[in-house]
Amino acid sequence: MGDTAASDKHALTKLVKMKALELGFAKVGITSADDFPDHAAELMQREDYQARWCGPKGTNSLLAGCYPRDLFPEGKSIICLLHAYNDIDFPEKLSKHVGRVYQNRSYVPTQEQLAGRRLQAFKDFLSNSGVNIYEGPEELPARAACFRAGIVSWGRNNFARTEENGSFITLYVLLVDADLDIDEPGRPDAEKGKCPDGCRICIDACPTQAMQESGRLEWTKCVLFNNLRGCANIDLREKVGERIHGCDVCQMVCPRNAKALAAPKRKDAFLEVLTEEFDLEKILVLDDAYYETIVKPIMYNYIRDFEIFRRNAAVALGNSGDASHLPALTRALELSEDETTRETIAWAIEKLSR
Repeated sequence: MGDTAASDKHALTKLVKMKALELGFAKVGITSADDFPDHAAELMQREDYQARWCGPKGTNSLLAGCYPRDLFPEGKSIICLLHAYNDIDFPEKLSKHVGRVYQNRSYVPTQEQLAGRRLQAFKDFLSNSGVNIYEGPEELPARAACFRAGIVSWGRNNFARTEENGSFITLYVLLVDADLDIDEPGRPDAEKGKCPDGCRICIDACPTQAMQESGRLEWTKCVLFNNLRGCANIDLREKVGERIHGCDVCQMVCPRNAKALAAPKRKDAFLEVLTEEFDLEKILVLDDAYYETIVKPIMYNYIRDFEIFRRNAAVALGNSGDASHLPALTRALELSEDETTRETIAWAIEKLSR
């Protein structure tokens, strides 16, 4: 590479990183568009993953995302962005029911949300700088890419993390055709070793025993997986507790998150107001108006079926131990026309009537 080409490469890399920080991302790193063979091998070893996420290219396959240049032959670099939210004072009332990343509205953000606008502003900057971005359906392995870019590590609970922000972060990765300076990669064995020797606090604390000794997650037991199905697995309903969209237990108990959790916090004015309006009994009989105003802003990621929300609310109320919810559950049972929802509500009524 000639001196001029190298100078241009360094200049563009600096511009890209400065723009990311200017827009409010906590960290930015760059890795190559090389394959992720270790991630691909892990996916193929997981029989429970293969049918769902290891399909052919064009089917939103995670396996296809392990081979960036097969998706985007012009790809030369992957820009890794990190959004942090450990500085937010999440309302305790709301956090009993909804995971913090969802409250933060940063995971797969829409164009209407601040995180989505920030990401789009960065993409617009790249486009205006003559950089093309891969926009296909396949997802690149964000955690592996960010690790290879040197901006995150991870441990037994499998959450990506940083020393400053703990695991309260959201990752975004962009495959681009620009030839950028590559950052020093991380070292998986060394980083995983940072978990305290013999520590299994997160494994023991998992309410549904979804975490395995191997460090893998038995995803069909995960609270969120069960939320997505309206807690259809009766054997796990009590263990899901009052959580209706995600779970933070393994993050909250992790010793490696102690520093991030102890850091100064700021109020999120939107969450403070939303918490006052948040009511499981209203989700139990969810209507369009309440969904648009209260539910959708923090639970837009996965669930579109109102019946799923109603079933999750019923399970949470049944696990609340508060018999004052019985009248609301009884009314909802009378109003519901969905057989599965009625069964779930009946389960909650029976549990609170013991």
